[in-house]
Amino acid sequence: MILLGCPEPPVLIPSFLYLVNLLKNKGYNVFVSANPAALKLIETADSEKYYINGVGFQNIEEGIKNKIDVDKIISFVHNDAGVHYTITYKMVYNTETISLVFGRTINEEYIKELEEEGIKTYSARAFHNPTPIVVKLKKIVNNINCK
Repeated sequence: MILLGCPEPPVLIPSFLYLVNLLKNKGYNVFVSANPAALKLIETADSEKYYINGVGFQNIEEGIKNKIDVDKIISFVHNDAGVHYTITYKMVYNTETISLVFGRTINEEYIKELEEEGIKTYSARAFHNPTPIVVKLKKIVNNINCK
């Protein structure tokens, strides 16, 4: 499962689509829980469903109420809400959770909070340029092993 919060940073949606492509090319089934604005941006960015074909979607709040079976969670985190949703999802789903903390600057407090909850955390200084995130996503996907 990929977890997306507020889509304020310009790199979020392209980075998400990149991650979906990486996971699908490796044969993983992908499901997404996202904030309503992020869902609308994804729908608009890939209106022909080229990248998101076969991907399941739900509102981030719905994912807390209606748990589905997932092997891992990969969460994009750039604000307090992202930290709290990631921790909540880890507790509700009781599965390995990986977070990617990103932004104009890296908030070390977010990393500390996530790691204290047993969440493997990566960071990338990125807001407009997705390259630092892409590098980390490749590393994350190469280090996971579930289908």
